[in-house]
Amino acid sequence: MASRIDFIDIYSFYDEFDANVIETLLEDYDISCSIRTFNPSADPDVYFEKRIAVEEDKVENARRIINDARRSGVISREGRFRV
Repeated sequence: MASRIDFIDIYSFYDEFDANVIETLLEDYDISCSIRTFNPSADPDVYFEKRIAVEEDKVENARRIINDARRSGVISREGRFRV
């Protein structure tokens, strides 16, 4: 029987470049992720929010990787952790 894998949104941000960098960094550490884009408003001039989700058992490792990338300037500091 297949086991269920739960993904948890851990980080929100708006920059497409950051999305690509985070996805690559997590893949380098064998952490599967999903990036989804939301437009909370019907206004086309509003930036789209992106959320990255990782497997539940990888949350702490992913947080550390993203936080290190923020501190070292690899990605912007404009995102926020959700968990």
